Amino acid sequence: MATNNPQTVKIVALLFKLVGVLPFLVGLGLFAGAAFTANRQYTIINKWPTVDAQVARSELASHRHTFAHDSSPTTVYQAQIDFQYTLGGKPYTTPCGRDYSTSDYAEMKRKVDAYAPGSHHAIRYNPTNPNDVRYDAAYTFGFFLTPLILGGAALMTASAGAVMFLIGWFLGRTIVRCPSCNQMVGRTGLNCPNCGAPLSQPGA
Repeated sequence: MATNNPQTVKIVALLFKLVGVLPFLVGLGLFAGAAFTANRQYTIINKWPTVDAQVARSELASHRHTFAHDSSPTTVYQAQIDFQYTLGGKPYTTPCGRDYSTSDYAEMKRKVDAYAPGSHHAIRYNPTNPNDVRYDAAYTFGFFLTPLILGGAALMTASAGAVMFLIGWFLGRTIVRCPSCNQMVGRTGLNCPNCGAPLSQPGA
């Protein structure tokens, strides 16, 4: 194709490079999101102070959810826990745990049982917003699940874009413009197949 239709090869190479740029940029954006969320989780563990809180309510909730890889709905579970605590003489009652759900019933049941109403636990709170609390802050897979998912998606997306761009770049390198007749020809020999003039070679 490089010899018979070099102009088509040039267009295809350009399309590959243009199409590859978009997923690469999306991947960079996902990397930024992963870094931001990972830094927030790290900040929660290391910067947010703790307060003793009492569980006011602890319930196991469920709902039906359809995942992208499965057309049939699946039952997922959430641990809905309300904490009561006092900061600076002011009482707070804050719900926690509604942002994480799983299809593993046993996992959520253990969490609800561990945070039974009336039990006391040390939770972390945002010093700039005492209603923003986390009770599961730790160096665990679950706590860093979101940045891990974003990081994996970023790696796959950016890699796909980079591969497409490189394919386009290498295709473009197989075509050269003849310095004598100004025609686009395949870089398959030392001389232009149209006029016989010497062609510049890769790396020359």
